Amino acid sequence: MKQLSSFDIKACVRELKELEGGKVEKVYHHPPDEIRIRIYAGRKVDLVIEAGRRIHLTKFPKQAPRFPSAFAMLLRKHLEGARIKKIEQYDFDRVVVIEFERFGEIRRIVAELFSKGNVVLLNEENRVIMPLKHTIKVGELYRFPEQRERKDEDREVVRVLAMSGLGGLYAEEVCLRAGIDKKKKYAELSEDERKKIDEEIERLMNFTPKPQIILKDGDYLDVVPMDLLYYSNYEKKYFESFNDALDDYFSKKLAEMDELESMKSEELEKLKKRLEIQKESLRKFEDEAESFRKIGDAIYENYQMVEKIIEAFRAARERKSWDEIKEIVARDEKLKKLVKAIKPEKNAIVVKVGDFDVELEIKKSIHENADLYYEKAKKAREKAEGVKRAIEATLREMERVEEKLEKKLVTSIKVRRKKEWYENYRWFFTSEGFLVIGGRTAEMNEEIVAKHLESLDLFFHTQTPGAPAVILKRGQEAGEESIREAAEFAATYSALWKEGKHAGEVYYVLPEQVSKSAKAGEYLPKGSFYITGKRNYLTVELNCAVGVDVENLRVIGGPVSAVKKQASYYVELEIGDKEHNELGVEIAKKLVEMAGEERHIVRAVATPDEIMKFLPPGKARIKDEGS
Repeated sequence: MKQLSSFDIKACVRELKELEGGKVEKVYHHPPDEIRIRIYAGRKVDLVIEAGRRIHLTKFPKQAPRFPSAFAMLLRKHLEGARIKKIEQYDFDRVVVIEFERFGEIRRIVAELFSKGNVVLLNEENRVIMPLKHTIKVGELYRFPEQRERKDEDREVVRVLAMSGLGGLYAEEVCLRAGIDKKKKYAELSEDERKKIDEEIERLMNFTPKPQIILKDGDYLDVVPMDLLYYSNYEKKYFESFNDALDDYFSKKLAEMDELESMKSEELEKLKKRLEIQKESLRKFEDEAESFRKIGDAIYENYQMVEKIIEAFRAARERKSWDEIKEIVARDEKLKKLVKAIKPEKNAIVVKVGDFDVELEIKKSIHENADLYYEKAKKAREKAEGVKRAIEATLREMERVEEKLEKKLVTSIKVRRKKEWYENYRWFFTSEGFLVIGGRTAEMNEEIVAKHLESLDLFFHTQTPGAPAVILKRGQEAGEESIREAAEFAATYSALWKEGKHAGEVYYVLPEQVSKSAKAGEYLPKGSFYITGKRNYLTVELNCAVGVDVENLRVIGGPVSAVKKQASYYVELEIGDKEHNELGVEIAKKLVEMAGEERHIVRAVATPDEIMKFLPPGKARIKDEGS
């Protein structure tokens, strides 16, 4: 499912300007990452903000959580009753700033819609009151993302444009519009070609809105705010507003995710269909009730005109037949515009009253005619209440079925997920995407060196005994961040953690420097190696996080900087007082709490036994969120 681009956000915020001056009525938090703000701005609307993904108005708000989270309570404390002063996109970035005012005090919400993102509440000085995700500290000055510049002109044009802030899709679009080969090196562009690119970017920045969902074989492929050459051959579904398009796209995509691929319960599907029919019926009855009420009001608002019409047709009917009256109406242009239909069987006429075509019985008074519509509105409301009760019953039944489905899901995930070779060892992927493996035992240390240490790798080990042999695969191509994370991994899963040390020294060498053969007369214990030549030393802090990767249906663990980038949900650990058994259960529970609607998947994947495979040696505890 897509993340909004800078162009998407520009189009969305342009429409959200209508909320300025609106009043915040309620704030909800749908864990883990979604915030919903109920606003009155001439009408009640729901604004959805999902960290790292989207912002838009929705006509399909989720059911409010039974118990509000601490973050929801804090937002309510600061924002309920506040007026929205302004909504802006920050520096054409994937960041939206909403400014509120209440009792003369300014508060801001910063919605980060890039990467994993965040939702941050700030005070007037832009200091953090509270973040949704604790990647920044309370009280510190919030720093907006730095402006991106074009770098590394030796890369392909499309890559340079994408990395400059346009994103992949619009980088492709600029190349198409400018008629430039996207694979050409940016450094090789002529001045004329660079000028064309700048002109097309300028045209895109001043685009004419034409909100649409892109369809492929009937499925929702993308949602964009304008016509694009890139999608010229695709089927499209157009909308009056981009917020409507976003709402429809994300509502459908989220519904598809909820079904969890092939794990569709037939019983649950029937209930979902029933629920959709019930919701449609509810909308119909509510619309009818509102429409009938407005017609009743319109009759009274146009009292004199309606009364004259009824009296005129009543008098005409005393002297003439309905056929004669029809002929008179047909010949008179003014009457033809006023009278939309004649219904002799009901002794009634249909006339234009305000914005409505209203059926009036000429033998009834103006009050009796209005009461007919008010009674219809009352009956429609009663039907709507009945449907609401039916919807509640269906939702309760769906909860029961989902509990049954969760049990099936646990078995299904175990069968579906193919275990990778490296999962036999300690392992993680660095922030840059390089694989790191380490031994759990002395035997495994020897095995990974014998079987998996290759010419482009790097070998890591601590100075102290009781440490895993660690290999950074293709490490000689990796950056400093990956080397540091591999060193942290080696230190964290060594005896240093068990000894209560918070930092340690790690060295790394090339594969050809690692030997199983000791010097003559020396003995190497099992799992140990003889290192020749120069060693590269790093002093690193021990740190660890354990999380769950929902997309790949697996638990992951390792340095915090790597895990937080790849995990759907994670917790940080520190040296503590809890044994593995107790801590595994506690982490499993915590991850499920964080997962919200994905809790069934997380409970099935992140079992205590699986979590314990990623715990450092020795005792630990979950790090306090505020620390």
